[in-house]
Amino acid sequence: MHAAAEPVPPPTPGADAAPRFQVHAWRPALRLLAIAAQTIGTGSLLYLAAAAFQGSLEGLEPLVPFGLILRLALQLVALLLLPWALAALLRRVTSGTLTVEPSRLVLQLRGVHFEIPRDSVSSVEPWKLPLPGAGLALRMKSGRRFQYQLQVENPAALLSTLGLTLPTAATASAHPGTRFGQALHDLRRRFWDKPAFKFGLFPLLPTGVMFRAHQYITFGGPFGEYDLLGLAAYLKTFAAFWHSFALGLLLYAGVWRIAAELLAFGLTWLLPSRAHGVRQFAEWVCRLAYYVGAPAIMVQPFL
Repeated sequence: MHAAAEPVPPPTPGADAAPRFQVHAWRPALRLLAIAAQTIGTGSLLYLAAAAFQGSLEGLEPLVPFGLILRLALQLVALLLLPWALAALLRRVTSGTLTVEPSRLVLQLRGVHFEIPRDSVSSVEPWKLPLPGAGLALRMKSGRRFQYQLQVENPAALLSTLGLTLPTAATASAHPGTRFGQALHDLRRRFWDKPAFKFGLFPLLPTGVMFRAHQYITFGGPFGEYDLLGLAAYLKTFAAFWHSFALGLLLYAGVWRIAAELLAFGLTWLLPSRAHGVRQFAEWVCRLAYYVGAPAIMVQPFL
């Protein structure tokens, strides 16, 4: 096993035909930093959701001042988006490829090239906690771990390839952490799972209903504010409703996502062979809670 700075050695003949996998190669300290960023972002989401829920209990109207909306948006950026952006940056920095050749593993990172003889690897150890994603560590015959731990988007394919020479790969592929990550990789997301639709277009539904009701109640007709105050005021009020619902639905969906992931992780540990079914169940819980539960909560005051 050796590391060489650039220039990277040319690939050996036939290397292009060898299975190649996208990975994120983490040193332990960087992995802990990424996990900390994810944890801070998750905790911040719960904090902001609790604050928004407290505000709803105090009787805040759906239409809130732009100053409050701006303050909530800044909190969202500082407490939620920045930690997640840091985690995404770390993922980008650690990205690389792992090529599984007949006699060696070739790990290519940014400017660094590692060649690991396959007969120097004694076992594959899956991560017990799939954070920042599903991954594994290579245990060398010297007894030490390889200096980089590998996060793999498609762990089953890699472990199947490694299983030709590493019997422990089969055990690693059956590990609950591996099954959890693989089920997430295999998930087929629909258009209603896309952020643009979920948090951009869908909030227009409650926005349209509440905005129209506001116009009738406050100004006596669907275009009352436009007739009295002009187009700018009319659009500003509409934007305020949309921002309120978009932020509220984002926090609401985030809380359900956290609960569903914890449930899916726990059930996968109990029933690893049902990991794909557990993942589908978790996804449908989130979809129903968002697209059915949220509108049902919104119409409660009118019943």
